[in-house]
Amino acid sequence: MQKFVYFLLFFCGFCYAGPCEDCLTSGKEWCASVGKCGVSPCPVTVKRALNCPSLPDAAHSYDDSFIRANFLPLIGGAHADDPYICLRKNAPTMVVYNTVRANCTGQGDGPQTPCFMYTAYDTSRKIILMAFRGTSTPQQLIEEILNFSHKKKPFFDVGYIFDFFYDAFIALWNNGLSSDIRNLKYLHPDYELWVTGHSLGGALSSIAASYVVKIGLFQGQNTKLLTMGQPRTGDYKYALWHQNTFPYSFRIVHHQDIVPHIPPQLMPDGDEMFHHRTEIWYNNNMTVGEPFNVCKEADGLYCSSTQVDTNVEDHLFYFGHFMPTWGERGCP
Repeated sequence: MQKFVYFLLFFCGFCYAGPCEDCLTSGKEWCASVGKCGVSPCPVTVKRALNCPSLPDAAHSYDDSFIRANFLPLIGGAHADDPYICLRKNAPTMVVYNTVRANCTGQGDGPQTPCFMYTAYDTSRKIILMAFRGTSTPQQLIEEILNFSHKKKPFFDVGYIFDFFYDAFIALWNNGLSSDIRNLKYLHPDYELWVTGHSLGGALSSIAASYVVKIGLFQGQNTKLLTMGQPRTGDYKYALWHQNTFPYSFRIVHHQDIVPHIPPQLMPDGDEMFHHRTEIWYNNNMTVGEPFNVCKEADGLYCSSTQVDTNVEDHLFYFGHFMPTWGERGCP
């Protein structure tokens, strides 16, 4: 019996239901304003379990200095045709394995979208990396906003994702990413997987991390996923599965960045699209030492969603760098 209890505790490490979840299960709404169940009137209510207040555990907490020093140059490298120009000074132990390009334009009148990513590995820190390039120009961003949310397709058995993102990832996967990541896994079977990207690259990173876990190549517990300015990528079921699979997963949002708020949660066809956890919101210019919010809710009227105004400029600038060109300049 004791062994059975230990098994349940291990297996259901993500299954704990707190007072908010219990409240929703009972058919009531959780009042986030006062932290109580069934309070009326309530300024801010929680109606979906993914928005029940929760923070990452101490072993998977967000560290601003760690992200600036370790992940930011890797994302910058994805914006350079030769990622090494970013890595040689900022991540000297990281070795570029290969670069992959694909035409991710899709069907019909979709946005003209050349996709790019690179794989790398670090023998000193035991890391395998997938880094995806984001949107390169404001015009490309506008085209993507107008087109990528038209259709959805199933993602294995865990909900739906936008087919523009899925097809873009599969194009990269079939153009060499599949063989590259399998080879790296074969060469370094015990390495941790890091996946990262900005903008479109953020959506591709979310799908890439999820894909390699679903096919059994990596485990979510041994994966670090970090995105910046990621648009909504999938539906509620996808976000819920993601939360229960990746203990280290962060979506960084800069101030009034417009992209994390598109497509809207409620689609014209009635589907509910949802961000996965955990949002890190910088309600400032993101210079060193500025505060940030580790958001307790996945995708509600909190943190960056409290902003009435949004803009494109905050999407293109992260941590004080103009992301589309910072990598091309060697991430100085």
